[in-house]
Amino acid sequence: MIVATAGHVDHGKTALVKALTGVDTDRLAEEKRRGLSIELGFAYSPLPDG
Repeated sequence: MIVATAGHVDHGKTALVKALTGVDTDRLAEEKRRGLSIELGFAYSPLPDG
């Protein structure tokens, strides 16, 4: 299953992904410094049935 998020800047898309998967998709130093996503981020989360 693939789930995607889309929305305006600073609406919490990255925070939502982190809350659901535990993965911080902002991996670049510039993203962390500026507090916004620059590159696409991907997070994988195992499902109960594998």
